[in-house]
Amino acid sequence: MSTTTRPAATDADPTDAAALAAADPATALPAPRALLLDFGGVVVTTTPRAGWARELAAEVVRRAAAMGLAAEHGEVEASLRAGRTALSLWKNASSRRPEPRELTAREIVAEMLLADLPDALRHGLALEAGELLEAMAPIVADHHVRPGIPALLEAAREHGVRLAIVSNAHSGRAHRAILAEAGLADAFAVQIYSDEVGIRKPHPGMLHLAAEALGVRPEQAWYVGDTYDRDVAAGRRAGIGALVITRDHRTDHPPFAVTDRPDLELDSPEELLAPMLRALRDAADGGSASAASSASVAPSASAAPSAGAPSALAPAPGRPALLLDHGGVITLSTPAPDRFTRMGERIAALAAQVGVPLEPSEATAAVEAGWDRHRARKHERDADGDGTHAEIPAAELWGDLVGQDLPTALRPALRLEAAELSLALHRAKSEPALRPGALELIAWARDHGIVVGIVSNTISGRGVREILERHGVAGMIGPAAYSDEVGVRKPGRAIFEAALAGLETLPADVVYVGDKAVNDGRGGTGAGLGAVCLLRGGKDEEPALARALADGHADHVLDSPAQVIDVLAARLALTTAP
Repeated sequence: MSTTTRPAATDADPTDAAALAAADPATALPAPRALLLDFGGVVVTTTPRAGWARELAAEVVRRAAAMGLAAEHGEVEASLRAGRTALSLWKNASSRRPEPRELTAREIVAEMLLADLPDALRHGLALEAGELLEAMAPIVADHHVRPGIPALLEAAREHGVRLAIVSNAHSGRAHRAILAEAGLADAFAVQIYSDEVGIRKPHPGMLHLAAEALGVRPEQAWYVGDTYDRDVAAGRRAGIGALVITRDHRTDHPPFAVTDRPDLELDSPEELLAPMLRALRDAADGGSASAASSASVAPSASAAPSAGAPSALAPAPGRPALLLDHGGVITLSTPAPDRFTRMGERIAALAAQVGVPLEPSEATAAVEAGWDRHRARKHERDADGDGTHAEIPAAELWGDLVGQDLPTALRPALRLEAAELSLALHRAKSEPALRPGALELIAWARDHGIVVGIVSNTISGRGVREILERHGVAGMIGPAAYSDEVGVRKPGRAIFEAALAGLETLPADVVYVGDKAVNDGRGGTGAGLGAVCLLRGGKDEEPALARALADGHADHVLDSPAQVIDVLAARLALTTAP
């Protein structure tokens, strides 16, 4: 057996670890290079306006009339009140999700605020949703700049601390206008609003976007919010250097219990100026805060790094985990010559059940042609440079790609039966057998306490599970991410992240084994995995594997899954070395 290995990367600068050890978050906050501020509850506070529903209803009626649509004021006002209540409940429920998305402006208008009104009115006004929500913000509440904010912003400017707004919002446009009217807009390098980026706090991505835009790492920034369920949770998930709460209306009334706590809790933003200046002064004097800000700050115990994001601190190696491709790694398959005939017979039987005349031979030809279209579409998406690599849904495969050559009346049934048809094709298309060395590798990992997972492009995760069960391997497999279930195919990062989310292991400690240079090599390295091993004897030939090694998309090219044991053993030894 032959083995080819790329030289290992050099270790992280050891001064980072020294700086981390010197920092003491319990006694001093790190000096901020950036200050990220929530809008409501931090920069401004709001006073609800008692007549908001009546005034907003009048605005809706006016806009409806301009479209030639009749709207009764009382019905509109009642719908607005119910919609705002429902929207508030939805926002509270969204705070329980690790990475919530934001509703679109059209969803808020058509499905929340105006949900009780006739369809034409809802859909017509939804076309002006952005304008309506912008007009709604000052109608619903009066906005007042909180005490101490102008002085805080001026001090940040004088000390070179970069500023950003990070806020959940129905209308970022309205918030921008409010800041401009208050003379504060120019203080902020960027303003990030949930309606404009499509995600909402506590999604850590909100804060990551701000840090990236300001050119700092999250641990070099302070984030200031006013809620536990959204702001504290987002800050901890994002690995923010210091998390501050300035108390406002919602601070003491979270919708559910939240265990995370801020590093500093203040009654007003004006109380933030002194600790910020103290941290900056300590840094300038060469204190521990300076070391922390120039390197990294230890996050609190509750701020565990995301499974999908490598730690900026390059920690010592942890216990390794093993992720495997299925086809070409765990099994090798021989194509079944009658696979399309068997599927044609199944579809002809389905056609007969729904009363659509269809000869088995016609169905067989349609399946073969549809599969060719499916393969061409897969190759397009595998080579796609946008990074999404969306999987082709089963309903599209059978209803559109196969159904293209079949009677139109049959297509609805094909879509409804798509998952079962994909499972049937997975069973019919080949005869899989365990690849030599695969069972040896999986058993060795199990015996050494290494979790084994799967990342596989497939038309049927159910079909793969059947194969693993049949060969007695299923009980040794942990998290398994299949493209038809995740919705993304390799080399897309999301399918790797789905498997990583089921591991208590950093990506840098994961060894991944595949057989394709692009899907597995480029995909695995793109996901930040610690070591990528490509196997000969799978789909890709030697030249493609050699290019992946030379281009840095593989660390090892091996002949057998059993050779991965040496890679794992070497990594395991690092975790026990003195």
